[in-house]
Amino acid sequence: MRPDLRLCLVLGGVLLLAGCQTPRQYPDARGGDAMASLPPQQKLTPDGLVGVAPDLLERRLGQPDFRRTEPGSEIWQYGGSGCSLFVYFYPDDQGRMGSTYIDARRRQGGSADKQACIDDVAARRSAPMS
Repeated sequence: MRPDLRLCLVLGGVLLLAGCQTPRQYPDARGGDAMASLPPQQKLTPDGLVGVAPDLLERRLGQPDFRRTEPGSEIWQYGGSGCSLFVYFYPDDQGRMGSTYIDARRRQGGSADKQACIDDVAARRSAPMS
């Protein structure tokens, strides 16, 4: 078999296997069950979102509208009606991913009030779908 054909077959197999991988699991960044700090009835706050594992945030707000993954970090974006909420995840010393910073930006540009944006995003995410 020609070497270039063999290389194409190997790369094709690797790509097929990569598509079959299981979803990424995130250990809790707080070292315990942080879900207690994000109960569904509790209002989300900027300080309350720092240190939260990605899977816990996803349980509360759903999948982000945009997710950027880079080596050693992830940035999630949730869209509100007039703002975008950004959550930055980095690993701690034990390699557990946790949110380290929250930012809110107006759709027209510039910074937005973080609490107002979180409330906007949470309201849109909990609205009934028709």
